[in-house]
Amino acid sequence: MKFDVCHHENMQWIDSLAFYADELKYFQKLIEEVKNKNTDEELLLEVNTFNQEFSNAKEVIENLLIGIKTQEERFADYAQAQSFLFDEQMELIHERQRSAFETLEKDFILHKHQFYRLLGKIL
Repeated sequence: MKFDVCHHENMQWIDSLAFYADELKYFQKLIEEVKNKNTDEELLLEVNTFNQEFSNAKEVIENLLIGIKTQEERFADYAQAQSFLFDEQMELIHERQRSAFETLEKDFILHKHQFYRLLGKIL
């Protein structure tokens, strides 16, 4: 895998992760609003499940951003030394980040749509 492809992919991930983080902030506000306006225990349990899912997503986002930043720092170090070697270890790290990003994206979209369905029932 070429350096420029990984760098470009990292930049796309950073943009997507920033967008997801903003959506999570919005969802947290909605969750608090629902919790403050409802007393039904079953509903609150479901809302708390979404709250946990979104908290987990936030943690994954933070970890992915740390990993991407670290990889980009390594890219910069290699570029300054003008001897960039994209070895198997670097490729493996990037593939793991891709897998984690794809999983986050899939789960996030699923939970987001499920949350909207719930909101549609109660708002």
